[in-house]
Amino acid sequence: MNRIVGIRWRKGEPVVYADAGDLAMKRNTMVVVQAVKGQELGIVVREPATIVWSDSPEPPALTVLRRATASDIGRLQQNREMEDLAFKLARNKVRELTLPMKIVEAHYTFDRSRLTVSFGAQGRVDFRPLLRALGSELRCRVELRQIGERDVAKIIGGLGRCGRTLCCDSWLDKFNAISIRMAKEQALPISAEGLAGACGRLRCCLRYEYEQYRQVNRALPRIGEEVNTPDGLATVIVGHRIKETVSVRYEDNKVLEWPLAEVERSSSSRN
Repeated sequence: MNRIVGIRWRKGEPVVYADAGDLAMKRNTMVVVQAVKGQELGIVVREPATIVWSDSPEPPALTVLRRATASDIGRLQQNREMEDLAFKLARNKVRELTLPMKIVEAHYTFDRSRLTVSFGAQGRVDFRPLLRALGSELRCRVELRQIGERDVAKIIGGLGRCGRTLCCDSWLDKFNAISIRMAKEQALPISAEGLAGACGRLRCCLRYEYEQYRQVNRALPRIGEEVNTPDGLATVIVGHRIKETVSVRYEDNKVLEWPLAEVERSSSSRN
């Protein structure tokens, strides 16, 4: 049996799980964790719970070492200042070496045993000259990590077309596949400018209401289809997805709007 606690490194990142041992901790407690690549500082988002492991799952590779002290918080602030210097150094070295890459973030492990520099680029980049330059300047183990366009936007942050903070920066911890079909299903204008997010890819929010629109579209009669209404047979002239209603025209040219629940389609039309 293990006491497992859910930890998040920072806002918008997935929850990871660590062995809490006998330590008592509550939500929003800052803890020092032994991770695979060194020590890290995280925030408890799910309180410890006792887990009995079956034969198939493996216990988490992370271990909570202690609750963060005032000294740990001070060290974290020092790390942030050192990361800022490393970020500027990496960006300057990229310009000097004329490498086709964009430095996005520099991150020290809490114990400063490793520096991870994240960058964006179009295609593969030979970053070995940069790796050597950073290693000799910073005197620590440096790891360069190429990330995708969506991850670049997540780290940099900003505002979306809706005027709010980017979903990936504030709460979205997983990128799902987005397709142009989702925009078509919602009857959105198909244009690269209108559908692209800050990352230049299709906006993640296209998925949020996709399933609801798909269900409504399946139930929505086609224009020109003959349906049964409480007032008799009529022909569909407009379908209203948002309101989940249809406007129909009768033989006497009378036009009425009915909720989908009150409109009956023939079996042949549904097929």
